[in-house]
Amino acid sequence: MELSKVLSGLAGCVLATASLTGCVIVDHDDEPFTSGSLTVALTIDGSNDPWECFDHDVSGLAVSVEDEDGYVVDGAVDCDDFGLTLDGLYEGYYDVDVWLVDFDGYAMSDIVRVEGVDVLDGVDTLVKVDFPTRWIDR
Repeated sequence: MELSKVLSGLAGCVLATASLTGCVIVDHDDEPFTSGSLTVALTIDGSNDPWECFDHDVSGLAVSVEDEDGYVVDGAVDCDDFGLTLDGLYEGYYDVDVWLVDFDGYAMSDIVRVEGVDVLDGVDTLVKVDFPTRWIDR
């Protein structure tokens, strides 16, 4: 008897036995993905006037969001947008770091950390951050 016939017969027996045991693997692909979002709203010295960005040579706003498992999502926008929304976040608690950057992408402000931001499914969570001018490096 050929070895290949023995091996295929053995494999067939194993598969037949496994099907009789009732072993079922469920991966939950049929469950709808729900998520929330997090919006960071920026002001400079209490103002969201685009001239504040120009006056302080600020090019953009950078945001880093870290979940409880250490997974990080980063984002950046032009300063005069005065806000950034990160979509597709799972429900849970996040730590949010926000800082201002210059035209070369280098940090030019203190980093503001907001801890324990609660993101809920189907909800846009708002985090407001103000940068006093004394926190901006010139």
